[in-house]
Amino acid sequence: MGRVLYIGIDYYAYTPEIRAALARQGFESDYRPIERVGFWSKTFKKFTPAAYRRRLDGYHRRLIEESAGTAYDRVLFIQCHHVSLENMARLRELHPHARFVLYNWDSLTTHDYRPWLSFFDAAWTFDPADAKMLGIGYLPLFAIPRYFAARQTDAPEIDIYFVGAIGTLQRFEALERLKSYCDAQGIKSRFHLKCSPAVRLQLLRLGKSLPGLTLRSLDQAGIVDLIERSRATFDFANHRQTGYTMRFIENMCAGRKIVTENARIKGEDFYREDRFLVIEDFDFSGLRAFLDLPVTSELKVHQWSIDQWARILVAS
Repeated sequence: MGRVLYIGIDYYAYTPEIRAALARQGFESDYRPIERVGFWSKTFKKFTPAAYRRRLDGYHRRLIEESAGTAYDRVLFIQCHHVSLENMARLRELHPHARFVLYNWDSLTTHDYRPWLSFFDAAWTFDPADAKMLGIGYLPLFAIPRYFAARQTDAPEIDIYFVGAIGTLQRFEALERLKSYCDAQGIKSRFHLKCSPAVRLQLLRLGKSLPGLTLRSLDQAGIVDLIERSRATFDFANHRQTGYTMRFIENMCAGRKIVTENARIKGEDFYREDRFLVIEDFDFSGLRAFLDLPVTSELKVHQWSIDQWARILVAS
């Protein structure tokens, strides 16, 4: 069995799922968080960035030196820009025989990781435009097994739902437009909108609010519950990108209809008019008819599994 040093953000429940998928591909893994994502860490990072950077660099140095005692076949990064170039060079020095693999699930417009690419034997991104520009691999995100097993119902109680963080005012305004349309058309909607205290304060100052605003995240079980009770989901990215969001792929694998602003979907071989609706300029006028349209097409979704995703990464 091979061995992987896996370094990345501990993002919700995906870390243990990724490690389990690596194990199914024949690789034991040692996971190390690339940074902490709790409230106090985020506050420290926001208000004392220089001190936070020094502390993070020290943490990475300790992590790297501790790794010297293990022979790794792969060093897998999911995101890498948090690590200084000097620390990355030291990690490569300590593991000269390991293949270094990078996966990015943010676009270049969010995090510019180009200075780090020379450290990697293989690099992948979820964003096809970035992949083409950089000459690296395009690998979409994945769905974990529980989404493939989501229950189907002929009479869902929710017509359309949305789960996500409010990171930009544009995303909030899109949801405002969706809620207004749904209310006017008698369409049952449900939102779970994670909002940081700073963004919540910004919305209050603007006099904006929506049902479902909350400071807490929804866990995987809660998301699956919403999927199983819903006919469709609304997909609207927080940041500029051409890649598909995790929510997009999860709902597709769960067999739910998807309303999205990502027009690239129309060029995909898996595009089906009874499953996907592309909206432009917040125009939801086609939503009612789309929701009423029966799903009659078949859609093969195995390619979006986390096992397929992990298989490609460890083979690169």
